[in-house]
Amino acid sequence: MDLYRFSVFAHIFLSILLVGMALFWIIMHAALGRRFDAAETIRLLNVAQGARWPHVAIPHAWRLPLPWLGWAIILALFGSGILNLVVGGVPQGPWWWAKLALVVAIAALQFLMTRRARPGLYRAWFVLVLATVVVAGWVIR
Repeated sequence: MDLYRFSVFAHIFLSILLVGMALFWIIMHAALGRRFDAAETIRLLNVAQGARWPHVAIPHAWRLPLPWLGWAIILALFGSGILNLVVGGVPQGPWWWAKLALVVAIAALQFLMTRRARPGLYRAWFVLVLATVVVAGWVIR
């Protein structure tokens, strides 16, 4: 496997992880909202946000809190995207600029969600992540 194929594979894999992270927060909010009132739901979401990953196999001090895991995925996506650009060239056209705008919006929402749980932003973040994946598919066409 050459460098370009490896970087594309890494970018796709990391995109799947980011969609999974966004889906996790949507499902967590919906599940807690069905069982608890709004105040307790937010409290439990903040508890979940303080959880560290992975929960086994490595020392507790090295585990990342879930919001920082999201940042790690975003930074790895940024790195694999830069590698794709260096090796494969820079795409042109409006879809490319739309993808960049969506990536900036994802980072902005991640910044807002890092400190405390913001249930209203979970859906917006999920929609932005999915829209970015769709637009990324159109960029390469």
